Amino acid sequence: MHTVQEALETILSRAKPLGMERVELLESFGRILGQEIIADIDLPPFDNTAVDGYAVRSQDTAGASREIPVRLSVIDELSAGDKPMRIIGEGKSIKIMTGAPIPYGADAVVMVEDTERHGDMVSVYTALHPGGNIRHAAEEMSAGTVVLSPGIRIRPSEIALLAALGNSQPLVYKQPRAALFSTGDELVDVGAAAPPYGKIRDSNLPTLAALAAAAGAEILSMKRLPDSLPDTIALLRESSEMGADMIITAGGVSVGDRDYVRLALESLGRLELWKVAMKPGKPLAFGSIGRSLFLGLPGNPISVQVTFELFARPALWKQMGRSKLERPVVRARLADSLKHSTGRDEYVRAITIWNGAGYITRSTGAQGSSILSSMTLANSLLLFPADIPLLNAGDEAEVMMLE
Repeated sequence: MHTVQEALETILSRAKPLGMERVELLESFGRILGQEIIADIDLPPFDNTAVDGYAVRSQDTAGASREIPVRLSVIDELSAGDKPMRIIGEGKSIKIMTGAPIPYGADAVVMVEDTERHGDMVSVYTALHPGGNIRHAAEEMSAGTVVLSPGIRIRPSEIALLAALGNSQPLVYKQPRAALFSTGDELVDVGAAAPPYGKIRDSNLPTLAALAAAAGAEILSMKRLPDSLPDTIALLRESSEMGADMIITAGGVSVGDRDYVRLALESLGRLELWKVAMKPGKPLAFGSIGRSLFLGLPGNPISVQVTFELFARPALWKQMGRSKLERPVVRARLADSLKHSTGRDEYVRAITIWNGAGYITRSTGAQGSSILSSMTLANSLLLFPADIPLLNAGDEAEVMMLE
């Protein structure tokens, strides 16, 4: 059997970025940036006010207080988008709204809360230093500055920056197209009222779809493979010919008499690894069919989720051009003791919290690979090393954070 690290390295060595395309700004949300973004203007592009108030000469406010206010005449008003037309001289002020350019002669803005208006005069109740409440030109960045690098995921904050810098059609990496399959004649549709005896609802296919979508893939197709080698071969071949960048199956890769997925892969393409020394998820297969990467996950529902997280997600992330493929990993102290049989790395579904001094982690409970609630409760996976039979309460362990 391969170790988890060996398997991951093999898979990632075969996963390649899929090229780039330009998309409309809002369509770039969640995509991976494919270009270096350089500021074409200063941000802010001009000195402007950070508050509503009055633009003043700071020296005119010297000594101002609630008890002894300074009185200034108001000679104009400025809103955001206006161009200053008046010069502020001694004893003068201009009423100004947040974002408006600083008028000529002013070097500070007094907040409206620190003033009181009387007709064309304003009483100022606080003294200001030069630059007070002013956002200066190029304070955030100067034109020519590199502000975003390729490989980052575009979030709302990146959308805001791209918009501010005039990038209406950013260059992004293409999304991998995923063909997804569940397997088994025992499966029935999710909408089935009460499955007949011996049948179960198919939770794996919607799980794969949700995991792939959350990873940023485009769902090319979703189908169920019957327990038939010819049908499995035909459907997998069809997905590759449709242009799937990755084919992901759940089930059918073990050694049962009706496990046909691995056999179909060997018939159609190339099997590069099979079986990983981990729990849950030992019977995992990886290879290729034509230009499509193939990842055969185990069929138990929790095995599907854990192996997708460890292998499929980073492979999809690499295909879509992400520069960082790892989840955050922390060191956490165990709240309770754990034991397991040695020989395979175990990924324990866990709840991990920060208690103010460090991370504390505990198992979600029963860890059977069909217990769906063990994953719904978890925000992390605790790595129980293959060669350690017991972790005592208070021991430290590595924990991969999922949220």
